[in-house]
Amino acid sequence: MKKLCVSLLLVFLSSLVAAEGLPSRPLYEAEFQDMNGQPFALSSLRGKVAVVNFWASWCAPCRKEIPDLVEVHRQYETQGVAFVGIAVEDNPESIRDFVRTFNMDFQVVMGREKAIVLMQQFGNAVAGLPYTLVLDAQGEVVDQRRGAMSAERLKSAVRAALTAIPSPALPRRERGGVDSLLCPSGCREGLVNSATQP
Repeated sequence: MKKLCVSLLLVFLSSLVAAEGLPSRPLYEAEFQDMNGQPFALSSLRGKVAVVNFWASWCAPCRKEIPDLVEVHRQYETQGVAFVGIAVEDNPESIRDFVRTFNMDFQVVMGREKAIVLMQQFGNAVAGLPYTLVLDAQGEVVDQRRGAMSAERLKSAVRAALTAIPSPALPRRERGGVDSLLCPSGCREGLVNSATQP
């Protein structure tokens, strides 16, 4: 029983590190194919506020969430926020049909196996869908959710990402270390906000 408790604690702590402390480097190193078979490197998101959404055409919660993503994309695209939908499947025809049905007017790429690995690297161990990451321009994960993210939560996360300004007085900590357990994202937001106060 003691070994089981220790194992569960380690899994929980590692998921916290993965969720809040993993660097965004794996995202920027990933490359997928668009619906025309052309390569699309996620490194193009570097330096931008970005919303990355993992979905599949067969996923009922994804179908519920996509209209909110489309709405928020239209609201923030003029502010330079990049949206990328990653289809966790490899059938271009079903993806095209889905994109047309839901009027998805942002970048859509596909790649089942690569998408699963990438989600797991960000702490979504079971690769549950939908899964959304919101990153600020410095590559910090501002918010993430496995399951449908409401339009209000997504807007709030995008606003936070747009206003996140790194403070020269506060050194950036190496992500994934002990500090990630002691200072989760809420703490980071507090530091950023206090650094910008007069």
